[in-house]
Amino acid sequence: MSRRNFFIRTVVAVAGDLAVGAALAAACSWIIQAAALSAFLGFLAWMVAILATLALSQCVVHPAVQFVLSDRKLDRSLHALSSLVNGASDLSADLGPPSWGQLRAGFGRFAGAFAAK
Repeated sequence: MSRRNFFIRTVVAVAGDLAVGAALAAACSWIIQAAALSAFLGFLAWMVAILATLALSQCVVHPAVQFVLSDRKLDRSLHALSSLVNGASDLSADLGPPSWGQLRAGFGRFAGAFAAK
């Protein structure tokens, strides 16, 4: 596993954890206000929301990140993006408008990045 892929997965996992936590915090706040819960029941609702957030993070978010962002998928998508950027820079290197040959070559490199190896 490369350091780049580890960093990408970590950022996505932290963002997913924050999204789950914010969603459950909003739901907990809504339940407390709608039901007019006492301080003790409000505390229990927050504790349940915290435990649910941890469970969702470990059982849903992290496995989904590992499945969706595998090393092979990340390497292919980054290779495709870099070939698109290189193709665009090749096209912009010429001061005039790009020729059809340059366009075909740039998009060919982009499409070739998705070809099975």
